Amino acid sequence: MKSAKERKPVVLDLFCGAGGMSLGFEMAGFHIGLGIDKDAAACQTHSYNFGVNTQNVEIEDIEDPKAYITANGIKTVDVIIGGPPCQGFSRIGRRAIRYHKGEDYVDPRNQYCFEFIRFAEALRPLYFVIENVPDMQNYQDDNGLILGQIKEEFCRIGYKTTKWQILHADDFGVPQTRKRLFIVGNRIGKPISWPQTICNKDRITVWEAISDLPIVEHGVREDEIPYTPRFKLTEYQQWARENINHTREHTGESLTNHQTRWHRDEDLAAFEWLAEGGKYVELPQKYKRYRDDIFKDKYRKFYRDRPAWTIEAHIAKDSYRYIYPSRKEEPEPPRTISVREAARIQSFPDSFHFTGAFTRKFHQIGNAVPPLLAKALAEMVFPCIQEEIH
Repeated sequence: MKSAKERKPVVLDLFCGAGGMSLGFEMAGFHIGLGIDKDAAACQTHSYNFGVNTQNVEIEDIEDPKAYITANGIKTVDVIIGGPPCQGFSRIGRRAIRYHKGEDYVDPRNQYCFEFIRFAEALRPLYFVIENVPDMQNYQDDNGLILGQIKEEFCRIGYKTTKWQILHADDFGVPQTRKRLFIVGNRIGKPISWPQTICNKDRITVWEAISDLPIVEHGVREDEIPYTPRFKLTEYQQWARENINHTREHTGESLTNHQTRWHRDEDLAAFEWLAEGGKYVELPQKYKRYRDDIFKDKYRKFYRDRPAWTIEAHIAKDSYRYIYPSRKEEPEPPRTISVREAARIQSFPDSFHFTGAFTRKFHQIGNAVPPLLAKALAEMVFPCIQEEIH
């Protein structure tokens, strides 16, 4: 039995998805006690990688949070983290909802933030961390700004919070220009600070993240292949390959999830024609299958020497906006990025294995918080909690 000095702070991850937030906190020294999510495929991935019995359940169906976590073997929760579903807050999500449901429709998913607060009130963690889309800061209902309501509710149950913060993933070593909104609070009177940018000028680029990965064609579905790096590993790639034997079933010099979509010949020709950064609207007419006044960036090819743009959950439906930066003078065939390349761009190391159907793997990655971004936040919280529990 571990002494108090050895005990790691315990995390409950609500709306855990595949585990981007969980992984960031684990890398910072926390123990992932339990994850909860309604997405069965994501729960399978989370359980596989963290060795916990991740619960596939609707959070509002859990009537007694304390009894529930106790029944799952968790005696105490030091931190609750999570990203409540954000489609109702994002501009794209709101636009789709207005189109299908009408201007007055209230998305019930917006209430998941208050389910998070209900768990915090019941379990009394020392800290909490909520993640969401930047557009959440502008969302309001009949009761005012949702973020103001959230802050008031946390204050009511005894938690100190500061103004939310929008963090840029590429500031923290993630090869992607992704922005996320965070709310952090505690009930122990500690001042709340935000992590300092670790990248002052040079950002990790797409090519620094994925150039070592084996060349594959489009339509590859083999889950595990031999790994022989194509080039000398960059610092980021060395990090991605560390602890590869941590993966429970995939060991040695192998690579998992380097799986790709199948594409029609005309799409492959269009991918090959595009220059890095090129968009659909720039294609010659013979390559176009859609209206270019509406679908200007239906296709988009990554730059090698820049961070990627945001990888969204829509990548599960098609990956035309995430075209591999192949070059005609080099041997890489035209295609869109693989599952593993998407994971690298989200800052998942290669030891993290995505399970389930092919498209669900992409969905899990697009929905995830970049682990290195979560790690930066977790490292700010960790010493404060250590002082309390030891």
